[in-house]
Amino acid sequence: MMQLLWILSPLTQYVLMALTLTACLAMSLSMKREMDAIRRSNREAATASASTLVAELAVPKQEMEGAEAPFVPGQDLNLTRRAQAIRMQRRGESASTIAAALRVPRNEIELLLKIQKLAGDHAHRTVGPLDAVSGN
Repeated sequence: MMQLLWILSPLTQYVLMALTLTACLAMSLSMKREMDAIRRSNREAATASASTLVAELAVPKQEMEGAEAPFVPGQDLNLTRRAQAIRMQRRGESASTIAAALRVPRNEIELLLKIQKLAGDHAHRTVGPLDAVSGN
């Protein structure tokens, strides 16, 4: 019985408790380090994956920008759309951009802009310098 008496000593209990707490602290710090390493590797993998996706999506985006809008029956170029197309052209937008915005085939927009340009040139040629001043 005398040999087990040291287990009941308060000093022994405190030392065992301190050793247990030290082991728990060491395990929690080790776990935290591992979690940080995993988080870092996941972040690097996500960044690489995002870069790859951006590169893969750049090609279809360029193809879509270059493609003209499909012709949809019933979407003729009415007066409102013509005026809108001419306004957009005066603001400096390209024919493909105008066609995509109005959902009209690009060749139809190009034709409209050419006709508008010819009509504008013709109007300037028919008005002489004296007619422009007198208002006739």
